[in-house]
Amino acid sequence: MAGVLPAPGSYWNNDFVFFSGSAPVLSASGVLVTDPTIDVVTYKLNFTHVFDAHWGNARLGLNINLPYVAADGAYSGELGSGFSGSLTDSGERAFGDIVVTPLLNWTRDKLHTTLALQFFLPTGHYQTTQVDVANRSVDALNAGKNRFAFDPTLVMTWFDPASGWEVSGALGATFSVENEATNYDTAPEAHLEATVMRHLPNKLALGLTGYAYHQIGDDSGAGADGTKALLGASSLEARVFGLGPILTWSTKIGETPVSFKAKYISEFGA
Repeated sequence: MAGVLPAPGSYWNNDFVFFSGSAPVLSASGVLVTDPTIDVVTYKLNFTHVFDAHWGNARLGLNINLPYVAADGAYSGELGSGFSGSLTDSGERAFGDIVVTPLLNWTRDKLHTTLALQFFLPTGHYQTTQVDVANRSVDALNAGKNRFAFDPTLVMTWFDPASGWEVSGALGATFSVENEATNYDTAPEAHLEATVMRHLPNKLALGLTGYAYHQIGDDSGAGADGTKALLGASSLEARVFGLGPILTWSTKIGETPVSFKAKYISEFGA
């Protein structure tokens, strides 16, 4: 129930995210690697404090997110140098960018609305890509993005306790400053997430979740121009969609409420 803000107090949340994917080409830290196969495990430590205070009709909260990233990759070449053949990424094991999010929440009957003002701070590990020809390895993966970003997101949840049905959605846009290490300026990124679930009497909930991502305009800067030239592309404007099942379970450990969430997302339309 993404739009719901809990009662005043402090809350801890642990998220484990696994991503595995491949693509024809990947732009990573200033270079283009071909036929990438990437596996990423991200652990996110979330701390949320809900204040016993109001601003007008809005309840107030603050969330701090600290991610730790473990990533590995393999490639078939690197376009900038013309180096080809099997390449192994040396991998990444480091903290990512801290996200600080002020929260404003309104509740009216069964509808819960939260405005999340996300600030992505460039605190994570980052370095431009290093190619080791002798050892056939590339150090291209980074836990951080080396740029500040702001993402205002409106989150809404409609929940009917009597029937157990929940419909949640989030709409936002990410605005980034230039990555000065690569002279790459990412265009604004619009994103939409949605979930439909049925909460059962045994505290289980089952449903379907998905997202849509689309850039508003084209990337710019010398880094983006170089990427276009290597790819022979007129635009780097990106989009992708994802859809899959979601399962949650709520219980208590002692007197502490605990919830578990698992979902499997398959991407398409990139």
